[in-house]
Amino acid sequence: MRKISAAIILTLGLGVFQSAKSQELVSSEYLFQYSTLVISIFGLPIPSDYAVDYYKISYTTTDTDGEETVASGGLAIPVTGACNSFPMVAYCHGTVLQRYNVPSEQNTEGFLTVGLASAGYIAVAPDYLGLGEDEGVHPYVHAESQATATLDLISASQEFLETLDAEGNGEVFITGYSQGGHAAMAALKYAQDNDLTDELGIVAGAPLSGPYNMSGSQAELILSDEPYSTPGYIIYLLISYQSVYGNLYEELSDVVQDPYADLVAPYFDGEQDESSMGVVNDLLPQNISELLRDSVLTNFENNPNHPLRVALADNDLFDWTPQMPLRMYYCDGDEQVAFTNSTTTEQIMNDNGAPDVDSENVLPGANHGGCVEPALLAAYNFFEGLASECSSTLSVSDKNLEKLSIGPNPTADRVQITFALGSGELTIHDLNGRLVKNQLIRSEQSVVDVNDLEPGSYILAITHRGARYATVLVVSE
Repeated sequence: MRKISAAIILTLGLGVFQSAKSQELVSSEYLFQYSTLVISIFGLPIPSDYAVDYYKISYTTTDTDGEETVASGGLAIPVTGACNSFPMVAYCHGTVLQRYNVPSEQNTEGFLTVGLASAGYIAVAPDYLGLGEDEGVHPYVHAESQATATLDLISASQEFLETLDAEGNGEVFITGYSQGGHAAMAALKYAQDNDLTDELGIVAGAPLSGPYNMSGSQAELILSDEPYSTPGYIIYLLISYQSVYGNLYEELSDVVQDPYADLVAPYFDGEQDESSMGVVNDLLPQNISELLRDSVLTNFENNPNHPLRVALADNDLFDWTPQMPLRMYYCDGDEQVAFTNSTTTEQIMNDNGAPDVDSENVLPGANHGGCVEPALLAAYNFFEGLASECSSTLSVSDKNLEKLSIGPNPTADRVQITFALGSGELTIHDLNGRLVKNQLIRSEQSVVDVNDLEPGSYILAITHRGARYATVLVVSE
């Protein structure tokens, strides 16, 4: 049992494959060091026990044709001289449409790995194929490519840790929310099916609010007579499975009614980085009968061999027998992912003879967004009950947060900055991520006027030779 006590960090989305054994680390890039003060200012409901070094990892994996490709992901490492033998957790992110809205670019879900690391885990988060560094269309909710991207990042990160004279304690946990729940379940199944569980050290998994029964529970929700609040997901699914299987349509307009196919196609070109899924959802009708052509809906309902139905079944993840402890956390008010994905999967897995599988309705009545925090809290507590406590002593980083100090803090007008490395680019962001000040500093001590900033808390950072050092600045009345 672990001695680190914490609530939860997280607040807030078939080709031929080689196994994770073929994975290779390509490169690593140190991005940022987060102090415990910076981490705590974001209000994550866990203690910020450790500062965190954040890296971008590039690694080889396989694409949906079984060919080698290079993908990317985020890696967060606790910074401490007290221990270097932490468990590892892989967090699989939810649906994103922008190419670079991914963990390796320190997006919102990337910061969740920072919180995990601050609480005592080495945390990794794959960008997936078609996002971040990997080119092409993202194969959305495609089970095996999500699995290999996740498992290969775990392997690459374990390899990279050896170069830091640091290592995990041999224990790996896997979780993720929404699409990430599907990805987490896919990674767990793929690891077991390909005898990678022991090799990678996978102890347990906790997929969260994921569409594990794509051809059943999820298809019934999306294709029901009730409005579906996120119709952009259907377009994403069609484009994804067409890119993988190649037999769903000749043109998107063959299955999507006018004018919607032409209207939304540019958002799914695999390149755009400006518009979120919310933009697409606002362009589409929530009644699916107004979005998809009548012939498509009729054929899907009546033809068991319809190519979309076959593709959905190819990505089902409910009918297997996990040998590791597995928990599925969900909310029964979820309007985006039917909660029966979890309850049906639990029943079938237990009927199959799974030794330790359960599902739990963590906040009855909560919708998809409201379920994020309680589901992830439950997953974190589940992992805490299984992970070993820290047992060895070796620093995982020689970077020193004392290089940057500021004062007075709080201040109403000017702040004096002491930066031991001398020069760099200074930025100040508000807590919504908006850049409010940017300038160069050229000496170890500088004075910056902040009297033009609204009272409140900000993140002050200095970038020096690619590394960033940050602290919290409080502007008073």
